[in-house]
Formats: sequence, C-alpha cells, structure tokens
Amino acid sequence: MSLLLCRQEAVSRPYYVEALDVHLYSSQELCYVIYHHPLLVMEDFVDERLIAFIRDELNMSFLAGKLEKWKASGENPDEMLFAILSECFYYSPAEISRYRQQVAALRKKAPAEFEKERADYLFSIRQYGKAVQIYERLLDGAAGGMDREFMGKLWNNLGAAYARLFQTARAFSAYEKAGEYLQTDGPAEKMYFLAGINPKLKERLKDTDREKEREWARRADLAKEEAAQSREILKLEQQLDKDPEKGLEEASKLVKKWRQEYRSMV
Repeated sequence: MSLLLCRQEAVSRPYYVEALDVHLYSSQELCYVIYHHPLLVMEDFVDERLIAFIRDELNMSFLAGKLEKWKASGENPDEMLFAILSECFYYSPAEISRYRQQVAALRKKAPAEFEKERADYLFSIRQYGKAVQIYERLLDGAAGGMDREFMGKLWNNLGAAYARLFQTARAFSAYEKAGEYLQTDGPAEKMYFLAGINPKLKERLKDTDREKEREWARRADLAKEEAAQSREILKLEQQLDKDPEKGLEEASKLVKKWRQEYRSMV
C-alpha cells in the first residue's frame, strides 16, 4: 500500500463508522476504510452524511458535488467509491485498478452469494445483529433456488451469529436446521455445546454416539479453560489479589466495556 500524505485536514467533527467503531479524521483514513472493507462500503456507504463530511470537514467541495450528482443520477454507485479513492490521492492508480477488479468480481456473484458474503463479513467484524438480518432475509426468500449445501451454510452461520448474541435457543434451532442440510457433525456438536450453556436445551438433544459426546465434552472443557485464561480476566484476577477495592473498580469497567461491545453487536 502506498502512502501519499499530500493533504493536511483540520477535522473538527470526525466521521463515525459505526460498524467498525472508528472515527475518521482525514481523507486518508476514509480511503483506508473504503479500500480494505469493500463489503462494508458497497451498499449505501456514500450517503448524505458522508458527503457532508467530505464537503464541510475535508474541504473537498468539488468531490462532494461530484458525489451528489452521481448519487442523484442513480447510476452505478460503486463509481462513487472509485471517485473518492482517486480524488484523495492516497492509493496509486495501480492499487485503485486492483480495487475496481475486486469490486467487479464481487458484483458478478449471484445475488444470494453476494449477500451471504456480506453477512459473513459483518460477522467477522462482530456485527452479529446485522449479519442475522441478512441470513434471515436470505432464508425467508429461499424458494428452491439454493442448493442444500448453501442452505446448510446459511443456517449454520445464522446459528453462530445467534450464539454470539447469547440467544442460545435460537442458535440451537438454527443449528438443528443446518444439520438437516449438511452431512457433517458440526451442527450437532454446537448444539451439544449450547445445551451445556442452557440446560433447557438438553431435552432437545438427539441421541449421539457416546464416543463423539466424550470428544465434544473434552473440547468444551478446553474452550472454557482458554476463556478463563484470557488476558483481561488474568489481569483482573491479579488486580483483585493486589488491591481488592481497585480490582472491583476494574471489574466494573470491564463489565461496562462488555456491555458496550454487546450493544454494538446487536
């Protein structure tokens, strides 16, 4: 990636990208987000709020006007992304050309495949609630046009997203559906894990091979041990041993942080 710091911008009101939980203070940072997160910006990223930021904070009125005209025309919205990259001079023409090819390849995918890829991307950046919306929309619109493996993957990924949102019953049901489509033990293993978290789900478990259950139990125990050894938890335990009062303050901050992270996921 080339870096051409040719613009000095005094941004007083940074642009907030909710999905990434970042504030942008320059055109270079805006270009970085566009270039490295195409699946985030290909759908309605360039809106009135972003155009106002480009005009008022980045002092790029020509580019803002160009984007407004293009948006009003209803033509290919991807061209607005290319215009931003070109006008800000952060990436080289060769890099922008590669980005065009990447976007074009994504656009050539079947609509359902493209939407699933978007949902998978949102899952990868912990936007589980948004991912759930896309997975469910795809499954609701399925009318025999998707093969069994694709349907199974949708149900499986929906289950994973619900599990990250701590909605264990919905996650269990999604994995149950995934198991009907996929010829693997993956969904059944995840259902076993969920039943360990939510005892009410145990009665819904189907009989499985005892050897498999022992292996799943071993993996579950290993996952719990790894979670208990997380850096934040270890640091908190050390603080509690050293200074219980300060440790409780740190625990309160950690819980607050987790709550904020959870809200951003939904």
